[in-house]
Amino acid sequence: MNGKVWKGFAAVCALTMSAGWAGQAGAQMSEVKEKPALYTYVADWNIPRDKWADMDKSYAPTQKLMDKAIADGTIVGYGNDTTLVHQGDGITHDNWWSAMSLAGVLNVLDQLEKAAGSGTSVLDSATNHFDNVYVSRYYNWHPGAVRDGYTYEASYRLKPDAPDNLKALSAP
Repeated sequence: MNGKVWKGFAAVCALTMSAGWAGQAGAQMSEVKEKPALYTYVADWNIPRDKWADMDKSYAPTQKLMDKAIADGTIVGYGNDTTLVHQGDGITHDNWWSAMSLAGVLNVLDQLEKAAGSGTSVLDSATNHFDNVYVSRYYNWHPGAVRDGYTYEASYRLKPDAPDNLKALSAP
C-alpha cells in the first residue's frame, strides 16, 4: 500500500477526529460513539537528502511482510511517507502500521527487527529518529488505496472536562 495513503489513515485514526467533522463545524454534532481501540506504531526519521532515493528503495523488502500481516489480520493498514515540507533538522520520512491490538503492532515490530540486516540500512544514516505508539477510540477510516496522495496531519488533546461528544477540544 502506498505510504502517502496510509500515513493519512494513521494520523486520522491515531491523532485526530475524522475530517468529515470539519464540514459540521457550525452544525450541532451528534454524539460520537467510542470504537474498539486502534493502535498505530509510527517510526519517524530524519534522513539526509542524498539518501532519500535509498530510503524509497528500502521499503520494498518489508512490503511482503506487511502484506502478509494484512492478509492474516495482524494489522489493518501500513505505509510510509516522505515529508515534503519540513524543517532542516525535522523529520523527513516515516514508516507506520495499525492494528486492532497492541499485540498486533508489537508482533510486526518484532518481525521487522528479526528481518533487518545489521549496519547496512539507509536508516543507519538517520540524524534523528523516534518511535511512538498511538491509540484511538474515535476514528473514521475506510479501507482502500490512494496513489500519489498528500497527507495533512494534526493532533488534538481533549480537555479534562470535555463532554463525551467531544465538542470541546484544545490544541496540543
